[in-house]
Amino acid sequence: MTRLQIDCVEKDDRLGPYERVRGVGGPNLPGVSPPDASRFTSELRKRGVAISDRPRWTLSLGDAIQGVLDGRWSFFIQLGVYGTVDVQVATSPGGHLYLKTEVDQDAPDELMFLPPCR
Repeated sequence: MTRLQIDCVEKDDRLGPYERVRGVGGPNLPGVSPPDASRFTSELRKRGVAISDRPRWTLSLGDAIQGVLDGRWSFFIQLGVYGTVDVQVATSPGGHLYLKTEVDQDAPDELMFLPPCR
């Protein structure tokens, strides 16, 4: 299982608290290939285009949840200067799966404080 840091979120503030996070992203760890090696990015690399000095990954919420459930990835966020907090899959009162940190009471509050993915 690959452990990945989430440092940004794609969110829609018009939705309810359990649906606001629409996707997650973060920096690649050394030696870990990104989970979203898209065809577009692959084609650019084949043509010799430098993509980024610091590669990043992004996943839709559904893909991130499925990756956790399948045992491919585990996620964490940096909370404070030194602490890391695990991200978990939870079930909303309406029965929908969503991501939240282990310190969140119910809604994904700590994820909502992260900056938007670019």
